[in-house]
Amino acid sequence: MSKILSYILFEPKTLPTWRTWDKCSQERDRYWYNIPALVVLNKVLYPEHEMRLYLSKNVWDNPKSKIFKTLEKLGNLKIHTINANYDKTEPMIWRMMPLWESGVSALHCRDLDSLPTEREHKYTLYFEKSPNAIGTMRTHRNHHGIKCRMLGGLCSYKPNSIPISTKFPNFQMYYSLRHKHVNDQDLMIDVFTKDKQFTKNNFLDYHGYFQSNKQNFPCSVVSDEELNKIKVTNQQSNILQYLKEKGFDKWAGEPVDSRGEVTEKILSIFEVKLDSDLEKFYKL
Repeated sequence: MSKILSYILFEPKTLPTWRTWDKCSQERDRYWYNIPALVVLNKVLYPEHEMRLYLSKNVWDNPKSKIFKTLEKLGNLKIHTINANYDKTEPMIWRMMPLWESGVSALHCRDLDSLPTEREHKYTLYFEKSPNAIGTMRTHRNHHGIKCRMLGGLCSYKPNSIPISTKFPNFQMYYSLRHKHVNDQDLMIDVFTKDKQFTKNNFLDYHGYFQSNKQNFPCSVVSDEELNKIKVTNQQSNILQYLKEKGFDKWAGEPVDSRGEVTEKILSIFEVKLDSDLEKFYKL
């Protein structure tokens, strides 16, 4: 049985105007900023997990795509290229594909523009040992109400524990239900949070950092006190503490730019070397 951290990278057709909390929202390369740091961090923090990266076909036309050949040598990164058309942000939904893949015991969907925090790491491990089948973290002050019951880049699943009647028989059927404005978060909220009896028995919520509002549906809740009981290795603790000291642990899911000193420090863990063009882009 495999555990998957699932990400998506695609060439944007338009840049978002509504992400007011994201200082990098108008930078076309923003989803490339953290890729090398993320691959190494996930190898350290999640040694039993596969980092699954879904790419739109046109990503390979970007000169920075050559970084994947180097990063795949670390052994934890697996690339899947999806040859499908899209008009808006449809590819965001592709990271849900492992939910219908046999042999997957845990799926965690994440965003490329953020780095894992200490509480995010511990929530992931706690969720996997819990009896719950679905869960989310809510950590920003806006992460409450019907539109933020779940976060697309901070959600977790146990595929074998979610009935077909809830998740549908296959990804194609799930994908066909997407909204006209193609918000992957709206789709998962519609599918996974409307049955109150199911959420009561199967949903694990965490609200912390800047978020104190309880969910508006019945579910289980994990507290900071419970997360603090999760044991991690010294190496994991040290790297998470380093990220915290550098200001990368304000809230889970925060969009960040880790290029420069932080990426250089993280790459040094496995002595990862990039070519000169990539070194320039990553400010090494």
